Amino acid sequence: MSSFKKISQELTEAFENQNSVEEKPLSPIDAKKYIAYLKALREYYQYAHWVSKGDPYYGDHLLFERLYGQLAEQIDSSAEKFIGLIDESVVYAPEISAMVAKILESTKKQDPTEISGLELSVCALNMEKYFLSLSNAMYRKMREDGSITLGLDDMIMANHNSHEDAVYLLQQRIKRSKKV
Repeated sequence: MSSFKKISQELTEAFENQNSVEEKPLSPIDAKKYIAYLKALREYYQYAHWVSKGDPYYGDHLLFERLYGQLAEQIDSSAEKFIGLIDESVVYAPEISAMVAKILESTKKQDPTEISGLELSVCALNMEKYFLSLSNAMYRKMREDGSITLGLDDMIMANHNSHEDAVYLLQQRIKRSKKV
């Protein structure tokens, strides 16, 4: 029997017997944390964009705009993915908003009238590094317990890659200030 016929026969038998790969449930808490942290990053970047001033004001203004602009799509695709894999409860607005507030309250207290672009960048870098740690831990947990799907794997990896880029940009911004 040719390999094509064998594969075709195996697929037909699996379909007829309704054999499927059992998927493990995802943690709704992990999904909520992930969405909340993306939203907190977006809020912080938009705040930083608005309060940027001093030298190099315009570069900071554009950097923070770029970073918060990328997050809208990540938030939307993550929320839709988690709704599809879990249910609508993972995006319950009052709960997510409370989590976002808690994350933002944990950042260093800042006086928006006195904050520098360097301070904004350092805080953003710390938030990004924490998000990468959260994303990595969540990804490893889902891989170990078998709850990750191929699509979710792809989404988390793409988002993670984007946040590693943000770390690079923020590190470059911070280095520029330390040389001056």
